[in-house]
Order: sequence, then structure tokens, then C-alpha cells
Amino acid sequence: MSLASRLYHGETSFDIVGRRRLWFTISGVLVLVSLISLIVPGLNFGIDFKGGAVFRVQPERPVSEAQVRRAVGSAAEVVQVTENEPVQVIVQTEELAQPEVARIRTELAGLAGVERNQVSTENIGSKWGSTVSRKAVIALLVFLVVVTIYVSLRMEFKMAVAALVALLHDLIITAGIFALARFEVTPASVIALLTILGYSLYDTVVVFDKVRENTGALTAMSRTTYSQATNLAVNQTMMRSLNTSLASLLPILGLLLVGSYLLGAETLKDLALALFVGVAAGAYSSIFIAPPIVAMWKEKEPRYTQLRARVERLAAQGPGAERPERPPRPVRTGAAGTRSRRAAAPPPEPEPVPSPELPPDNELEEAEAEEEAVVAQAPARRQPQKPRPTQQRRKPSGRQQSRPAKRRRR
Repeated sequence: MSLASRLYHGETSFDIVGRRRLWFTISGVLVLVSLISLIVPGLNFGIDFKGGAVFRVQPERPVSEAQVRRAVGSAAEVVQVTENEPVQVIVQTEELAQPEVARIRTELAGLAGVERNQVSTENIGSKWGSTVSRKAVIALLVFLVVVTIYVSLRMEFKMAVAALVALLHDLIITAGIFALARFEVTPASVIALLTILGYSLYDTVVVFDKVRENTGALTAMSRTTYSQATNLAVNQTMMRSLNTSLASLLPILGLLLVGSYLLGAETLKDLALALFVGVAAGAYSSIFIAPPIVAMWKEKEPRYTQLRARVERLAAQGPGAERPERPPRPVRTGAAGTRSRRAAAPPPEPEPVPSPELPPDNELEEAEAEEEAVVAQAPARRQPQKPRPTQQRRKPSGRQQSRPAKRRRR
């Protein structure tokens, strides 16, 4: 039997809910590092969010980044010379006035050995970037509200809160990795972040649906706590969540390696990195973060607190403690002091019956001789007569049929 089948049938179980402190510690460290990286280095917002100008040119001669920086001056914030054919020089600056834009175009044309009109220029205002950021935040808030309402109606409010905690966990870790890696935040990155929410929510809802199925039959007389039923649900859905995440990570990894590094598509690199980190973090949070939060929260309810105390008490008393032996009923006595109901007692053993004494041999012989004489003198028995054939009864008339037959009394 495979590992997935053993996990689903409960034959192999990992204590995930019981070790929630370990998982919470790991996630806490990752979230703390991500928050610090968002503050200290900060996110590297692209030109679409902070505004500026982008100059692109294909040089006719070899050009280095140092030469480009000397030609452009201090206005150059990002300078990139691609290695793939055809070679392209990309210069990104802050928002500039028109005379400064004309000067940089002239300098780049002279350095690259091309005409001035061959240097493309793209100006993006900061107002457009702020509009994109505001719409992204609004979309995120609407998504979170809809998720809360759906999960609360489909399952319960506590599961909705745990799902939101898992979503925020995934977003913070993904943004922290972007800040540490100094990747540029572009609209493609925002799209990837919103896609991450869908993957993370899907895995979490699948696990919560199995948790609800396992815990729905728990009563005050059950022998399983809420945490144990939740842990069983996580083990039953673990292979499904991992298979779904791996099936999503492999194409994303191919997009990240082939699309960004081999083909040189920078936009694909931002999109693929955000998707890869977010899907991996979502698979982790749906197994190790969201279910333990629900189990810890639900066991604070009185019914599940009493159930846990009962299960622990039975486990401490031993396997035979669940069905204690009934005490014997007291024997009731009447007014005169006699028992009105006999106590259950084993029946008395019967006394041995003495075997009759046999007569002597001569008396037996005389008795047999007398019996033979009586049989010889007895007349022959009469032969039994044959029974007369039964006569067919006449069918009574209609008047006689209506009257009940009277039985004769002897």
C-alpha cells in the first residue's frame, strides 16, 4: 500500500496539529525577517509605481555600464546592458524635464553610434503608479472580504479567520523575499500576488472541508478530541495538497528558468518568482498554519474542552475504563425482615439418587417363567377391520349454508 493510501486511511499519521508550536515558531521567524526587510531595504518599486523615464537603444559598438553612467550623469538610477543578441542599453531615471530628456537622448546616441531618433523614450508619471497601487490595494481588500463571507457561510467564521491568517502569511513572506532579492516590483508582480491568493485559498478550503467532515460527528461520548480529528483530516488531504502544489510549481519553475534566464524576458522573471514563492508558501500554510489555528481556537469552546478532558481521563485510566462494571443491585427486604426478592445465586446441586437393589437370580428366573405362561394363555388379538369408505357429503342448500352448523353435544 502506498504512503498516500496509508495517510488517507489513518494507518500512518504525522502529528502536525500537536507540534503547532514548532510550525508557529518557524512561520514567526520568516514573517519577522520579511517585515524587517520590507522596512530596512524596502521594496524596489519599478517605474510603473514611482514614475520616471526609460531610454532604450541598440548600440552599433560595444558599450559598458560605466560608460553609460558617465554619459548620462547622476540622473541615471538603473543602467542595464543586455547580453543577448541584439544587445540593448536600458537607462531608467526619475521624472525629468524635457531639456534633460533631450540631453540624455543625445548622449546615448553619440555613445552607441546611432542617430538620435533611434533612442526610444518612455515617460511615466507618478500619478499613474499611485493609481495602480491604490487599485491593487482595493482589489486585495475586496478579495479578503469576499473570502471571509464565503468561508463563513460555507463552513464557519473561525475557519474564515484562519484562512485569512494563512493568506497574510503567504503575502508577507513573498513580499519579504522580493525585498531581500531586490527584485523590481512591477504590475506583473502585483498580478502574481493576487494569483497567489487563489492558490493558497484553494488548498486551505480543501483541508477545512475534510476537517469539517471529520469533526461533524464528534459528541460528548466520543473517544477523539477535536485536535486529533483535525490532525487526521490534515494527513488525509496532505498528499492531495502536495500533488496540486507540485503540479503548479513545475511549470512555474520552467517559466522562471527558461523564460527569464534563457530567453531574457525580465517581465516573466518577476511574474514567475512571485508565483513560485507564493505557491510554495501557500502549500505550507494550508497544512502547517491554518488547521492548527482552528484546532487551538475550537478546543477553547466548553464542549470540546470537556471532550478533551474526558479523553485524557480515559487514556490515563487504561483501556477498560470506558465501560465500568455495574455495581450489584441492593436486596430489598419486607416488613417482617424476609427477602421480597431472591438474590441471584447458583442453583443447589441435586442430591444423588440411590440405585435400587436388584433381587437375587432365582427370583428373576421365576418372574420370567410366570410372564411367559401368561403370554401363552392370552387369546389371539383380533385383526383390525378395514375402515369404511367415506361417503361424500351432500352440498347443503343455500338456506342451510347461511345458517351456522350446530355442533352436537355429547
